[in-house]
Amino acid sequence: MKPTETLPNDLLADINIYPVGFLADWQHFVHNPDRKDARRRFRYALRYPLRQARARNWRAVKNYFNGYLAEHAHLGTRCGTGWTRGRAYRDLARHLNSDPRSAA
Repeated sequence: MKPTETLPNDLLADINIYPVGFLADWQHFVHNPDRKDARRRFRYALRYPLRQARARNWRAVKNYFNGYLAEHAHLGTRCGTGWTRGRAYRDLARHLNSDPRSAA
């Protein structure tokens, strides 16, 4: 990790990293003990990106495949995204380090 992509320890406690879009739907499908409900909910969730693709709303389709989002609870900057938790954290750190409003 580059030195410019790390955050001070006082900012780390306020960072939330969570799955969104396809990854959240997939994790629910894999970890739900009720298989029938899991399949139904997963099929229903996949309707959204298909509907957006038919409408040629490619930004919504791309955002559905973000993976993880990392966001700071108090600073009003952009979110970090990535297919892994670490990549989302590094992307958020890059945004916080480039933002003149942040305390980092």
